[in-house]
Order: sequence, then C-alpha cells, then structure tokens
Amino acid sequence: MTIQSKFYAGLGVALAALAVTPPVQGQSQENALAVGRTFEGELAADDQVSGGKQQYYDQWSVRATPGQRLSIVMESDAFDTQLQARLPDGTTLVNDDNHWIAETTNSRLDVVVPGSGRLSVRAQAFRPAETGAYTIRLVPTESLQVAAEAAAPALPITIGETRNGTLSSDEDGSIAGRYTDRYEFTGTRGQRVDLRASGDFDTMLSLTGPDNFSVRNDDDTTAGEQTLNSRLLATLPADGRYTISVTSYGRGTTGDYALATSLNRSDIADTETVTANAAPLAFGRTLTSELGKEDDTLNSGEYVERYSFTGRRGQPVTVDLSSDDFDTYLILRAPSGDQQDIDDTGESLNSRFERVLEEDGVYTIIATSYAPGATGRFQLALSEGTTRIPANPEQRQVFAISVGIADYGGNTSDLSYTDTDARKLYQKFEELGMLREESILLTNQQATLSEFRRAFERVAAQAGPDDIFLFFYSGHGNQIEDPDDRGELDGRDETLVFADGEELTDDDLAAMFADVRAGTTMIVLDACFSGGFERDLITRPNMMGLFSSEEDLTSLVASEFNAGGYLSRFFSDGVGGQADDNADGNITAGELVSYLRYRFREQCDGRNCIEAETGDAQRNHQELVVQRGSVEVDDILVTLPEQFGVVRGGD
Repeated sequence: MTIQSKFYAGLGVALAALAVTPPVQGQSQENALAVGRTFEGELAADDQVSGGKQQYYDQWSVRATPGQRLSIVMESDAFDTQLQARLPDGTTLVNDDNHWIAETTNSRLDVVVPGSGRLSVRAQAFRPAETGAYTIRLVPTESLQVAAEAAAPALPITIGETRNGTLSSDEDGSIAGRYTDRYEFTGTRGQRVDLRASGDFDTMLSLTGPDNFSVRNDDDTTAGEQTLNSRLLATLPADGRYTISVTSYGRGTTGDYALATSLNRSDIADTETVTANAAPLAFGRTLTSELGKEDDTLNSGEYVERYSFTGRRGQPVTVDLSSDDFDTYLILRAPSGDQQDIDDTGESLNSRFERVLEEDGVYTIIATSYAPGATGRFQLALSEGTTRIPANPEQRQVFAISVGIADYGGNTSDLSYTDTDARKLYQKFEELGMLREESILLTNQQATLSEFRRAFERVAAQAGPDDIFLFFYSGHGNQIEDPDDRGELDGRDETLVFADGEELTDDDLAAMFADVRAGTTMIVLDACFSGGFERDLITRPNMMGLFSSEEDLTSLVASEFNAGGYLSRFFSDGVGGQADDNADGNITAGELVSYLRYRFREQCDGRNCIEAETGDAQRNHQELVVQRGSVEVDDILVTLPEQFGVVRGGD
C-alpha cells in the first residue's frame, strides 16, 4: 500500500503494509442464499467475467416470500466489493459501498422480494481483475436497523433515597444527543415529591408518569443564586409507575452526579408541568384563541395556553404565533424536555419556530406573551415544512462530469485509485436516482484535455435553473509560474493535469464556468494545490467549491480507504447519506460542509496528521478548502430515495 501525493512531479511519502487474507471455506454448492445464514465465497481468475468490464463474479439466487424486505450484505478484506441484484422485471439494483456505514468498501442492498419470490444476485469486485475471499448473507432488513435512542432499563429507586451515578459515553443510548440515566418508583395520587440533581456538569431532571404526565427542570430556582444543579417539585396526578431521568443541559456531556429524592413538605410551588392541559393541534391547522385571566400562568406572571402535536425525528416543522393585541412569545418543548424560546421574528412582534425535529414523540407548544399579564386574541398555526425545507421535496437532477485519472500513459507518474474515485461517485449518483443520462464519466486515457472540453461544453449547456451541475476531478494537480496574473499573489497559476499531459489552468477553467446556468454549480477537485482554484472559480451566485488542499500544498492518496483522495471518499459517503445529520432524508449544503470538515478532522482524532508539502519541499499538513459561496446552509442538494441503487440496464 503506498500513500502518494497528487503533485504532478509525483512527490509524496510512502508507507508499506502487508495485506494478509485469512483462509476461507469454499462457496456454497447450491449458490442459493438463505435468510439468516452467512456463506463464504471466493472470486478467482477462473470465475465468470462481466461483459466488457473484466470483473470476476459469482452468481447467487434468492427465493423468499413475496413482499418480504430483505438485505443482501457482502463483505471482504481482500477487495472492494460490489453487489448487483436483478429483479424479474429487468430492474437492476447496484451498490458498491454500504451507504449506512461511513468509509466502507463492503456492500449492502435492500430489496422488496418481487411477486415471483425470486431474484438473481451477482457478487463481484468493483475494480477489474480483483480476486479474493468474501462473505455474503441474507437478513431481514429490520434486523439491521439500529434502534434509535435505545436506553438501558430504568433502575428502581424509593423516594427518600440518594443515588450517585455517572453519565458516560459508554451508555447504551442517548436521548436527543444527551446521555441519560433513568430511575423508576411507584407513586400515589396527590403525593408531593422533591427531586434534586447535582454534579460535575449542568444537570437536567425530568419526571414522567401516568396520563402523559411530564415535568422538567434544568435549574434550581430555589437556590437564591445561579448554580448548575436542578430541582424539580411535583404533585403526582395518579397512582402508578413514574420515571426520573437524569441528564445534562448540554449535549454529549459526561460526568458524575448525585440524585436526591424526598417528599416535598415545603410551601414552594410545583415546577410547571410540560404537557398539562395541552390541547392537540393537527398539522395544517390554524386556530384563533385568547389569552385571558382564566388561563394558567408561568412563574413569571405571563398567561399561557398549551397545545401538543406528535412529531418525528427529521420532520421539518413551522409553528407561527401572531397577535394584534400583544407581543407574542413562543415556547416549544421536545419529548426529552429540550426547550426552544422564540420572541420576535424579523421586525415583527410575532413569533415563528422553524426547525427540523430531532426527536420522536409528543411536543408541547406554549403560546404566551413577552410581558407579564398581557391578554388578547392570537392565531396559532402548525404546518409541515419550513421556508427552505419543504415537507416533500423533489429530487434534484445532477448533470455531472466525473473525471478520474490513475493511468497517465507515461506522460507523468501514475496514481492509485483516482480513476476509482470518479467511477464510484458517478455510480453513487446513479444509485440515488439523480444522475441525468447526459452526464459523462472520463477515466484514464479517455480523459484528455480536448475530450474534457467537449464533454464540459455538451453537459453544462443542458443544466437548467432547477438542476445541479457538478464537475468532479481526482488526479494530478500542478503549479506553473504566471508573474503577469495580478490575481495570483504568489505569482503561480494552479492546473489540473489530464491524461495526455496537457494542463488546464484555474483561469481557463473559470472561463469555462462563466456560461453555466445551473441552479447550483458544484466544483469538487481532489488534487494537489486545488485550493488555488477557489479564488478564480467561486465568483458568482449559486457556486460551491470543495478542494482537497490549500493552494500551495499537496494532497495525498487515501490508500487506507481504497480511494484516490480523502475528499473524494468523504464527499461520496456524504452525498450517499452519511451527511444527513438530522435524519430528514435531505442533505443540505450546510450538512455536507459540516460532515466533510468533521470527517477530515476525525481522521486524525482532531489533530493534524496528513503530511503535505509545498512545491519547494516546505513541510505542513493537508487541510480541506471549503467555499459554500452564496449557496445557503439549508439549500437541499440531495433528497435520499427510499430505494437506493436502482440502475437500469446493468450488466
């Protein structure tokens, strides 16, 4: 395994490693996959070869109950896997990287068994002529779905006890990103309880029980000073089992804590309940009501009315509260107790909550006023979708030119996996159902400068205002002297090196992009010195640039991922689903940028570890250059389909 620089001169740092393949048993004689069993196979030079692609493959069959949802999983330490499944109607499903898991070379296909109960499966390597051992298994899809927010069983506690505990990242699960410990006790109607939590962090307490009872507090307002402790006082509404949850105000916080429980015999008022007297509010409804002296009040004196709705994680939601009689104030509480307060929206005195929900469960809307004692009529509206994220967005189409060059035909030093980068990304957009047939893939000796210019002119001209135009390049980058270019502070132009040895400068590429009229234009360059293209290219609205290194530093081959570059691999994983941070089924520009930065930094455990150098051998570290330009954070780039991998006419 060699780590290579993509510098034209072939400069780089080499690491050697031995790949050891363990012995495996032979493939099943029946070549039939059975649910719940794992089979071992091996690709060999005497296997069948796919037409024109020189990929060895084994053929498997599946016979199962029509309508059953099954997942086919192929894994190998010897090669980069690829799965194909052909349905009786001719539909071909393809996957080469399991998009549920980041940075993997294993494959997974989810299928609904057709009416005939049969389908044909091909297990092969992504790259030509690769051989080695693999495993393949067939499992019910639901068995692979990770239970979100799984929690450890609640521990028993008796009112009057004090418990010491620790919030740890080793917890079985978290709620809305917060580690949580839970305790259960049996309470009686009318019983008044006093719960306190203190610790090394800002604590938060919640109490839930029969009849949707819920109360939460993250402060001890009785302390007389600001602390990190929590105190919760409540009168139990019914006989039954109650659950105390101890968590943190901030997400991801860990540390030791103490939970003290007792009966409340003081005259201090109960902590405000979360869902008490909440009227259900349906999506798509606007209601008119009135704050008056018969309503409940907050501890600070504002009248309130409460409403509730059931939401799901990843659901975009808008709540509007408006009034001509008073300055509105809106509070939204999530099932975990997380609270959002919204005062004024824009220049008005009305309030608006727009957000993609982060939890499943019942949410509480509290309609109130900014000033204590204010009364009057108000309107409250609940709807799906936000200003920028509709409830059911349409998938955008991508007009792509994907270029990857590993074999330079003797014109300069060869690279590893850069051609694979281009093929994988091209196929990724096919699997997503986004790739327009006008798109063009150019690899190795196909990718001459003249052929690229023809492809660019042909594809870019067809991308319209609702489409994405994408130029992806993985290969050598170079710098050339240009003392007359006042825009180049270092007196050098950056170039992309094509298979015929011809170079395209940043100025020339910028001129080519000047006439692109797509709704969003994306440039993804994984090459040495590629950050130097940013100044010339990202000059117009709706252009977004992703570059693998700064303008004077090299980019390295990501051999540990079987990829030509880190940006190439992380970008492909990101658009394939890994960047969907809020699980709403959409990947926005903001999510993609955040994912790329996080993954690159995580690669080094938060440190600088990917060594790079300048053209004159000064040493430093590779870093991504990300320029979102005027593309807004919530602009949707990818809408993830329910069924990945539908590719018509597969081999």
